[in-house]
Parts: sequence; C-alpha cells; structure tokens
Amino acid sequence: MKLVFVILSVFFCGFGNVLAQENFPRSWIGNYKGSLEIYGIDSVKMKANMELKIAATANDSIYDWYISYEFNGKKDLRNYSLRLVDKKKGHYCIDEKNSIVLDSFLYNRDNLSSVFSVENNMIMVKYSFESDHIIFELWSVDQQKKNTTGKGVFDGNAVPEVSSYTINGQQRAILKKSI
Repeated sequence: MKLVFVILSVFFCGFGNVLAQENFPRSWIGNYKGSLEIYGIDSVKMKANMELKIAATANDSIYDWYISYEFNGKKDLRNYSLRLVDKKKGHYCIDEKNSIVLDSFLYNRDNLSSVFSVENNMIMVKYSFESDHIIFELWSVDQQKKNTTGKGVFDGNAVPEVSSYTINGQQRAILKKSI
C-alpha cells in the first residue's frame, strides 16, 4: 500500500510540474502594478512605482516582458522579451535587446528566478506568481566583500572552503494584476 502511495505521489508531483510548465508564461499574461520598496539595513529607504506587463506575441515561444519604474516623476521603461530555451528544464531567458540575455528558470511551479553578475555584484531575482499578483524580489551581493572560512580538517574530517558575501541591496514589490 505504501509503495502505491509513493508511486502516485511521484506521478502527481511530476504531473503538476508538467502542467505548470504547460501554462507558463501564458497563465502570467497581464499588466501588474505596485510599489517597489528598496530596503536599507533597518527600513525602506526608497519607493518607486513599478509595472510589469507580460504579453503574447505571434511566436508561442517569445513573450513581451515590459518592466517600468517611476522615480521622481521620471519613467524608466525596459522593453524586454521572455524567450523559451528548454521547456522540459524550465529554462527561459530574458532578452534585454541590447546584447544582454539573462538565463531564467521556472521552479516550484510559479517561481521564475535568475542569477547574474554585473560590475562585481551578483544579482538574484525572483518572480513568484499567485492568482492575482506577482511578487518581485531582488537581492544584490557584493562579490568583493566576502568572508572565507573552512578549508581544513575538523575532527578528522575534511572541511570545504566556504565563502559568504555581504548583501548590499534588497528590493521587493507586490505587483497586482490590473484590469
């Protein structure tokens, strides 16, 4: 009986991931708006209006991915594309249309994540889809400010070298679907 339950659980978990892959990014299409909060150590240091617009194109493997920010009355529009790379692996890319293409991966059904580095900063971005909104989160890590520990022997066991880094920025927005 336990074996049947395990087999069914694995089947349905896998089936759910396939369904999520089948529905993405079509299920995300829409216009989303909210307030981007940029955090300091102990509080929100700045806010900006943020919009994300996801739209279908004539090609089923390419979607428009518009992001805009409004700081002090000035709008900054990012006219990107979301492109399918490998559906089975959940691999997509966000093409900034300026020779920068960011690998992105769909995990756990409705989480699209990217990790990239620019000018000695590692940037981690996650878009989490929920029925009527998308949560956008970004962390910036200073690759030059690291603390390296380990690399040796402890109680007779080899210990790998481990580096930890300073987080120098965090941003978050709840983007609600607008009609």
